Amino acid sequence: MAVSAAQEAAFTGATLGVPMGSFSLTILLVMFSVLYLWVVWVIVTQWKAWSQGKIDFYDFLTRVVRSIFLTLVLGFLLE
Repeated sequence: MAVSAAQEAAFTGATLGVPMGSFSLTILLVMFSVLYLWVVWVIVTQWKAWSQGKIDFYDFLTRVVRSIFLTLVLGFLLE
C-alpha cells in the first residue's frame, strides 16, 4: 500500500515532526529496552537464588546463558 504525501505530512504533523521512517526505529528501540531489562531481571533473580542456595551453579549458568542467547536471536531477527 503506497503512502501518499498527504498521509505522510499528516503523520509527521501528528507525531510532532517525527518522520515515518524513524517511528519504526523508535518502536524497535523500546522493544530492545524492554528485552534488556528482562535479561537484567533474569540475571539478578537467578543470582539471588544461587547465592541463597536454592539452585546450583549449573542451573544459574544455563538460565542466564539461555536468556542472553534469546536476546541475541531476537536482536538478529528484529533488526
